[in-house]
Amino acid sequence: MRNAKRRLARRKMKLTIRSYSHAVGEFNFHIQLTPAYRRKVFEDDRVMKLVKAYITSKLEELKVEIVTMKGGPDHLHIFVANCKNIAASKLIQQLKGFSSYMMRKNHSKLIRNYLWGEKFWSEGYFCRSIGATTTDAVEFYIKYSQDKHWKNVDYEMYQQTLNV
Repeated sequence: MRNAKRRLARRKMKLTIRSYSHAVGEFNFHIQLTPAYRRKVFEDDRVMKLVKAYITSKLEELKVEIVTMKGGPDHLHIFVANCKNIAASKLIQQLKGFSSYMMRKNHSKLIRNYLWGEKFWSEGYFCRSIGATTTDAVEFYIKYSQDKHWKNVDYEMYQQTLNV
Protein backbone atom coordinates (compact mmCIF):
# COMPACT_ATOMS: atom_id res chain seq x y z
CA MET A 1 0.00 0.00 0.00
CA ARG A 2 2.83 2.39 0.87
CA ASN A 3 4.48 1.83 -2.56
CA ALA A 4 1.18 2.51 -4.32
CA LYS A 5 0.85 5.84 -2.48
CA ARG A 6 4.44 6.71 -3.39
CA ARG A 7 3.79 5.98 -7.08
CA LEU A 8 0.63 8.10 -7.02
CA ALA A 9 2.49 10.98 -5.37
CA ARG A 10 5.16 10.77 -8.09
CA ARG A 11 2.53 10.95 -10.82
CA LYS A 12 1.05 14.07 -9.23
CA MET A 13 4.47 15.65 -8.66
CA LYS A 14 4.70 18.95 -10.46
CA LEU A 15 8.12 19.76 -11.82
CA THR A 16 8.85 23.28 -10.67
CA ILE A 17 11.82 25.41 -9.80
CA ARG A 18 13.01 24.40 -6.35
CA SER A 19 14.99 26.25 -3.74
CA TYR A 20 17.88 24.47 -2.06
CA SER A 21 20.25 25.82 0.58
CA HIS A 22 22.69 27.20 -2.00
CA ALA A 23 20.96 26.74 -5.35
CA VAL A 24 17.72 27.40 -7.16
CA GLY A 25 16.57 25.57 -10.26
CA GLU A 26 15.44 22.39 -11.92
CA PHE A 27 17.68 19.36 -12.20
CA ASN A 28 15.67 16.85 -14.25
CA PHE A 29 16.89 14.33 -16.83
CA HIS A 30 15.48 11.99 -19.44
CA ILE A 31 17.83 9.00 -19.62
CA GLN A 32 17.72 6.11 -22.07
CA LEU A 33 19.80 2.98 -21.47
CA THR A 34 20.35 0.11 -23.88
CA PRO A 35 21.41 -3.44 -22.98
CA ALA A 36 24.70 -4.70 -24.40
CA TYR A 37 24.55 -5.72 -28.04
CA ARG A 38 21.03 -4.20 -28.16
CA ARG A 39 19.70 -7.56 -26.99
CA LYS A 40 16.00 -7.81 -26.19
CA VAL A 41 16.49 -8.80 -22.56
CA PHE A 42 13.39 -6.92 -21.45
CA GLU A 43 11.07 -9.22 -23.43
CA ASP A 44 11.16 -11.23 -20.20
CA ASP A 45 8.99 -9.20 -17.78
CA ARG A 46 10.95 -10.57 -14.83
CA VAL A 47 14.13 -8.95 -16.13
CA MET A 48 12.38 -5.60 -16.59
CA LYS A 49 10.87 -5.72 -13.09
CA LEU A 50 14.22 -6.63 -11.50
CA VAL A 51 16.16 -3.94 -13.36
CA LYS A 52 13.52 -1.34 -12.46
CA ALA A 53 13.70 -2.42 -8.81
CA TYR A 54 17.50 -2.14 -8.72
CA ILE A 55 17.45 1.25 -10.45
CA THR A 56 14.71 2.49 -8.10
CA SER A 57 16.75 1.31 -5.12
CA LYS A 58 19.86 3.14 -6.33
CA LEU A 59 17.90 6.32 -7.09
CA GLU A 60 16.40 6.29 -3.58
CA GLU A 61 19.88 5.84 -2.13
CA LEU A 62 21.09 8.83 -4.18
CA LYS A 63 18.01 10.85 -3.12
CA VAL A 64 16.90 11.33 -6.73
CA GLU A 65 13.18 11.26 -7.52
CA ILE A 66 11.74 9.00 -10.23
CA VAL A 67 9.07 10.66 -12.33
CA THR A 68 8.54 7.64 -14.57
CA MET A 69 10.38 4.60 -15.93
CA LYS A 70 9.34 2.47 -18.89
CA GLY A 71 10.97 0.69 -21.77
CA GLY A 72 10.78 -1.58 -24.74
CA PRO A 73 12.32 -5.00 -25.33
CA ASP A 74 15.77 -3.50 -25.98
CA HIS A 75 15.89 -0.22 -24.04
CA LEU A 76 14.78 1.57 -20.88
CA HIS A 77 13.68 5.21 -20.45
CA ILE A 78 14.02 6.87 -17.06
CA PHE A 79 12.75 10.35 -16.20
CA VAL A 80 14.33 11.61 -12.98
CA ALA A 81 14.02 14.84 -11.02
CA ASN A 82 15.85 16.58 -8.20
CA CYS A 83 19.33 15.55 -9.37
CA LYS A 84 21.04 18.55 -7.80
CA ASN A 85 23.82 16.73 -5.99
CA ILE A 86 25.01 14.43 -8.75
CA ALA A 87 26.18 15.01 -12.31
CA ALA A 88 24.22 13.26 -15.06
CA SER A 89 27.22 11.16 -16.13
CA LYS A 90 27.89 10.05 -12.54
CA LEU A 91 24.21 9.26 -12.00
CA ILE A 92 24.12 7.09 -15.12
CA GLN A 93 27.37 5.38 -14.13
CA GLN A 94 25.84 4.53 -10.74
CA LEU A 95 22.57 3.24 -12.24
CA LYS A 96 24.23 1.11 -14.91
CA GLY A 97 26.96 -0.21 -12.62
CA PHE A 98 24.68 -1.19 -9.75
CA SER A 99 21.91 -2.74 -11.86
CA SER A 100 24.41 -4.64 -14.01
CA TYR A 101 26.24 -5.98 -10.98
CA MET A 102 23.03 -7.06 -9.24
CA MET A 103 21.56 -8.71 -12.34
CA ARG A 104 24.76 -10.68 -13.01
CA LYS A 105 25.28 -11.61 -9.36
CA ASN A 106 21.71 -12.63 -8.52
CA HIS A 107 19.92 -13.41 -11.80
CA SER A 108 22.51 -14.59 -14.32
CA LYS A 109 20.30 -17.53 -15.34
CA LEU A 110 17.61 -15.11 -16.54
CA ILE A 111 19.95 -13.24 -18.88
CA ARG A 112 22.56 -15.79 -19.96
CA ASN A 113 20.76 -16.53 -23.25
CA TYR A 114 20.81 -12.83 -24.15
CA LEU A 115 24.10 -11.52 -22.78
CA TRP A 116 27.60 -12.82 -22.29
CA GLY A 117 30.76 -11.45 -20.72
CA GLU A 118 30.76 -9.15 -17.73
CA LYS A 119 28.41 -6.43 -18.88
CA PHE A 120 24.67 -5.88 -18.93
CA TRP A 121 24.45 -2.40 -20.51
CA SER A 122 25.96 -1.00 -23.69
CA GLU A 123 28.71 1.57 -23.22
CA GLY A 124 26.63 4.51 -24.42
CA TYR A 125 23.49 6.23 -23.21
CA PHE A 126 21.14 9.08 -24.04
CA CYS A 127 20.62 11.90 -21.56
CA ARG A 128 18.84 15.22 -21.90
CA SER A 129 18.03 17.82 -19.30
CA ILE A 130 14.33 18.54 -18.95
CA GLY A 131 12.83 21.83 -17.84
CA ALA A 132 9.71 23.91 -18.03
CA THR A 133 11.16 26.32 -20.57
CA THR A 134 12.29 26.22 -24.19
CA THR A 135 15.77 26.82 -25.55
CA ASP A 136 14.45 29.98 -27.24
CA ALA A 137 13.22 31.32 -23.91
CA VAL A 138 16.58 30.67 -22.26
CA GLU A 139 18.45 32.30 -25.13
CA PHE A 140 16.13 35.32 -24.96
CA TYR A 141 16.53 35.59 -21.19
CA ILE A 142 20.32 35.46 -21.33
CA LYS A 143 20.47 37.90 -24.23
CA TYR A 144 18.22 40.54 -22.65
CA SER A 145 18.38 39.93 -18.89
CA GLN A 146 21.25 42.35 -18.43
CA ASP A 147 18.91 45.26 -19.04
CA LYS A 148 18.20 46.10 -15.44
CA HIS A 149 14.62 47.18 -15.94
CA TRP A 150 13.87 45.31 -19.17
CA LYS A 151 14.05 48.49 -21.19
CA ASN A 152 13.68 48.09 -24.94
CA VAL A 153 12.56 44.48 -24.54
CA ASP A 154 9.51 43.29 -26.42
CA TYR A 155 7.61 41.47 -23.66
CA GLU A 156 5.18 39.90 -26.15
CA MET A 157 8.10 38.41 -28.07
CA TYR A 158 9.42 36.98 -24.79
CA GLN A 159 6.04 35.40 -24.00
CA GLN A 160 6.04 33.70 -27.42
CA THR A 161 9.39 32.05 -26.62
CA LEU A 162 7.79 30.45 -23.59
CA ASN A 163 5.22 28.68 -25.78
CA VAL A 164 2.52 29.55 -23.27
